[in-house]
Amino acid sequence: MRSLWNHIVKRLSVKLGLAIALVVTVIFIVSVSFLFSITKDFVRQSAVKRASLILDNTAQRISDIMGEVEMTADNLAWYVDGCQDPDSLIRFTREILEENAHFISCSISMEPDYFKQYGRYFSIYSVRDGDSISTAQYGSDDFQYFHLDWYTKPQALRQGCWIDPYLNTNPKAEYQADIISTYARPLYSREGYFIGVVAIDVKLRWLSQEITKVSPYPHSSSIVIGGKGQYLVHPDTTKLLKETIFSDPDPRAKAAADSLGRKMIARESGVQQMVVDGNDALVFYRPMDKTDGSMAIVCPEDDVFSGYNRLLYIVWITAFIGLLVIMIFCFQTIRGAITPLHLLAHQAHDIAEGHYSSRLPKTTRGDTIGQLQNSFVDMQQSLSDYVDDINRLNTQMEQRNQELHAANEKALEADRKKTAFLQDMMHQIRTPLNIIVGFSQVLNDNFHELPEEESKNIIQMMRENARKVVRISKMLVSFSSEKGRLALTKETFSCNALCREMVGNYRLSSPYTVKLRFETTLPDDFMVHTDKQRVRLILEELLSNADKFTQQGTITVSCNKPDDKTVSIAVIDTGIGIAQADRQMIFTLFAKVDHFSEGIGLGLPLSKRAAQRIGGDLVLAPASHTGAAFILTIPIS
Repeated sequence: MRSLWNHIVKRLSVKLGLAIALVVTVIFIVSVSFLFSITKDFVRQSAVKRASLILDNTAQRISDIMGEVEMTADNLAWYVDGCQDPDSLIRFTREILEENAHFISCSISMEPDYFKQYGRYFSIYSVRDGDSISTAQYGSDDFQYFHLDWYTKPQALRQGCWIDPYLNTNPKAEYQADIISTYARPLYSREGYFIGVVAIDVKLRWLSQEITKVSPYPHSSSIVIGGKGQYLVHPDTTKLLKETIFSDPDPRAKAAADSLGRKMIARESGVQQMVVDGNDALVFYRPMDKTDGSMAIVCPEDDVFSGYNRLLYIVWITAFIGLLVIMIFCFQTIRGAITPLHLLAHQAHDIAEGHYSSRLPKTTRGDTIGQLQNSFVDMQQSLSDYVDDINRLNTQMEQRNQELHAANEKALEADRKKTAFLQDMMHQIRTPLNIIVGFSQVLNDNFHELPEEESKNIIQMMRENARKVVRISKMLVSFSSEKGRLALTKETFSCNALCREMVGNYRLSSPYTVKLRFETTLPDDFMVHTDKQRVRLILEELLSNADKFTQQGTITVSCNKPDDKTVSIAVIDTGIGIAQADRQMIFTLFAKVDHFSEGIGLGLPLSKRAAQRIGGDLVLAPASHTGAAFILTIPIS
């Protein structure tokens, strides 16, 4: 068995044959089974719902009309009870017909000898004759009305009731050919004695009209039977009251008609299949309210299942579509079998041209083409990996060469910067030292001969140059400290007090042309908690730079509180300012705008690092008309 399965898996032709046969079988079985399993039940259920709804609606309409008759008779009985005026009875019967156009007649019949002045019989009878109403008194030895069903039945039941439809037997009635249905209600005296009957007649024709309005299908018909099975409504009017549902002459329908008749007489509801006039039909039946009768709708199966028959055409269309799908599937299957061969040829051509990037995917097919495709993919993978390894090695070598070249350039640049830095630093240190040494020699040789004012100037110049050397030394120490990332030493101090101290102790190089001042928007008791020494060094650097490049004007130190978390200290001068092209490099280590100016290119970069180290920042404000403005931002805590 296993060998047979392996043979099927490896043979493409066998797989195609089995696949096509399987698809055809599945499509056919699923389509036919699905359509034939649900369609007929669906149509039948739909017909039952439709007919039941129509029967219920029709029964409700008939019940409403019969209720109107009952209510009218009950109201009339209420007026008649205890009435001793025969003329009023005549008026009552006429008014009932005038107000109800579908009533055919109305009568008030009293017990024998009730009105002795009128003799033994007294029955007031008003009848509709076209558009007119005529009234007469009936009752005689030949027509003793108090023996008829419409009189005796309500008397016996002691309540109003409907009398089974009957053919009027009154020889004087002009509508004697019509079948009438009567609602009769007993009359009682104030003492509770039975005194007569109120009866309202309606033609059965209105019931037939209401029932025949029911037509759920083009050739459907309706019937109504009485409590004994007699036809009250039927398409063949010759059968009314003369035949019953049990007298169907068709032997094929006899058993079904008997069963249906018993169910309808028993006032059941449902649906039954039977033969009507030689054709198969579905009969939907239910009892009528207020009477012993039942109504039914007869629907030929040709009408009920007309949609089902149309569905047969859909089955053929579905079968055609299924065949079309099978053809498409066969085409796709064959194309799927040949496509790998085309891909193999295309990939082989690309490899011959030297293109190794595109690769075929592996397949799960176990046939010859699948094995060939997978073997080709393995070969292509190996070849591509080998080429990728060569390319990767070449890329790595090229990248390493670039890295070595960049490292060499960086080393040369670092060596150049180091040389330039050492030369600049030596110049920046040598110049003030030479001045100090020269002036110290002057003081040593001519101290007693120099005027006091000149001696003071010499000493001041020596102090200024010594301060420059000390400042350069501090920068180098600070640079080394920043490299080592010394820990912060935080303390709480007044921002205004620190700034006033810095402004008060600083000595300007041009005190006669430059004014140093302090502004603040903060209260004097406003405190910050940060590294005070670093803030002091930053402000010294900013004041030194402002003094160096400002020959006249003002240098302003300003304290502000831009938000709830930070404090800003601005150093603003009216000096020569900073060119737009140089603003990007002022915070770069060892960078100088002018190589001939003082400084070694560490002040501002180290100050910015120190500001960031304490959680703040140092920025150059946007260029104004004159001078420069540096803003130090530090956190409050």
